[in-house]
Amino acid sequence: MASPNPRPEAPLDLEAVERELRARHEDLHTRLSGFARAPERGAGVGFGKRIGDGTIEAVSRMTDAGVGETLELSEKRVRRALTKLAEGTYGMCDRCGQPIAPARLRFAPESVLCIDCARLMR
Repeated sequence: MASPNPRPEAPLDLEAVERELRARHEDLHTRLSGFARAPERGAGVGFGKRIGDGTIEAVSRMTDAGVGETLELSEKRVRRALTKLAEGTYGMCDRCGQPIAPARLRFAPESVLCIDCARLMR
């Protein structure tokens, strides 16, 4: 049976959140810089005579493009969360202005939308 008065959650440690977000930002920045690097000399794409040779390379490039877009979106969310920390609005939804559940922020500290608004944005 559930307790009628659940224990209140401990407040978020904003300094720890900021450290976590900065570490994530650095990691994402490093990973993204790998995508921006020019290919090594002599590593040009040469398609063989068989159709499959080019297909494998095309699929690989499409996959890399998708990963790059995902990393860019993640980096943008982390930057926004860091900005909200600096502004003093961290934990408030960017869309509706209501508080974001502490459990959501603990799980995904880069969250800038409450769960309801995040569902609407899908």
